[in-house]
Amino acid sequence: MILIEKILFLKKISIFQSLNSQELRMIGDVLAEEEFAVGEVLFNEGEPGECMYFLCAGKVAIYTGVPPKIRTLVVFEPGDFFGEMGLYDEKPRAASAMAKDSSRVLLLKKSDFCDLIAEYPPVALGIMKELNQRLRATNMKLNSFEGRFLDKATQLYNKEYFVDCTATEFLKSKKNGFPLSFLLVKITFEKFSADQAKSDYLLEQFMTDVGRVLTLHQRPTDLVARFSKQKVVALLAEATRPGAESFMERVKKDIDKQQGYFCEAHGVLVQVGFTIRNFPEDTPEREAMLSFLEQV
Repeated sequence: MILIEKILFLKKISIFQSLNSQELRMIGDVLAEEEFAVGEVLFNEGEPGECMYFLCAGKVAIYTGVPPKIRTLVVFEPGDFFGEMGLYDEKPRAASAMAKDSSRVLLLKKSDFCDLIAEYPPVALGIMKELNQRLRATNMKLNSFEGRFLDKATQLYNKEYFVDCTATEFLKSKKNGFPLSFLLVKITFEKFSADQAKSDYLLEQFMTDVGRVLTLHQRPTDLVARFSKQKVVALLAEATRPGAESFMERVKKDIDKQQGYFCEAHGVLVQVGFTIRNFPEDTPEREAMLSFLEQV
């Protein structure tokens, strides 16, 4: 892309709309051009962020996590920009970016942006003002996004998100011939307080304790979610039945301790049941697996 094409492109970008042609030329001079094939990763979550991107052609998805906990936050199209936090701080990338189509981008490196601040303060400050507004809007969106998939009481993933993830995991397991295991933990209070509000509070507290134990033992590819009022389920990716049983023994040891402390402290009787289900050994289809988890 020649300089005049860069300038014409930059005029369409919201953060540059207040700049004149000479100022746009200053920015265009320092922008580098790169191309990415379908499925190619531009950057990974956790990597250092040293530039921001302007999408000229194609589509780029921004996502967090690793399978099965990938969450697509947004898909950018030509004229959009992303990765701007790379200009602000030394923190690693908070998300990953992947080309959904063959894509072409312009890069503004942090070192070049710092030079702009030093040599042309009004230009750089104008960009920073627009970026700050964008960051505030993005943070609000991310907070809202997180809330949609979390159980408020336990801060575990909720059933809706869990069910969505099982679709991806079953497809992957069938395609690659990998096993898939589920550990269901069901909580039963045998002695409730006469105060229903207190009983509900105690149940939420113990469910939170159980969820915390499971998340401490899970691998990055596993997923722990609240499946119902009294059930927590762990999806164990590529886990055989013996692997799931080993995981269960580890978490059961810690949950048994929590159970003893909890019953003594609050004067309640709590029963904890553990059930393992494996694909394809026990259940060959996703719908049957979800039905079993509902009914058990």
